[in-house]
Amino acid sequence: MKYENFNDAEALKIAINIEEEGLEFYSTLMKSAKDDKAKDIFSKLASAEKKHLALFQKAYLDITSPANPVQGCEDYTVDLYLKDLVDTGIFTKKGEAGRLAAEIKTDIDALEMGIQAEKDSILYYTEAAKNTKYEAGRKAFEQLANEEKKHLRILAEQLKAVKHTAV
Repeated sequence: MKYENFNDAEALKIAINIEEEGLEFYSTLMKSAKDDKAKDIFSKLASAEKKHLALFQKAYLDITSPANPVQGCEDYTVDLYLKDLVDTGIFTKKGEAGRLAAEIKTDIDALEMGIQAEKDSILYYTEAAKNTKYEAGRKAFEQLANEEKKHLRILAEQLKAVKHTAV
């Protein structure tokens, strides 16, 4: 995903893309999972991603209204760091999640990919929260970083369970 400089609106656009990709990823995995528990987890995560998407879309509309001027990042090194997070994240490229989900062959691979995506989201949302000037955006990033931590725990627990039964 290309952008000129990191600002609050751009941070929210990136978050919207991450949630759209997450929704696509978990929706695809929900259909292909072999384990019923994994299928249920992917279904719940897809539903959560849809809610996250709506939250970020609302924040984006609020910040881009004429009443709210968009503010940019004041620290160039932070700008570069956030760009690196976006450039190396799993769900930051449009259409990537669907392609990755279609290539997954096992529930273990799906869970591991989900874990990595949640880690990427947590890191990006945490850093975006620290650097946004827009209060509602900061709160949205903080809230969703905490929710993604819960998703990470759910996926990690299921991965342990699946690996344990596979032995």
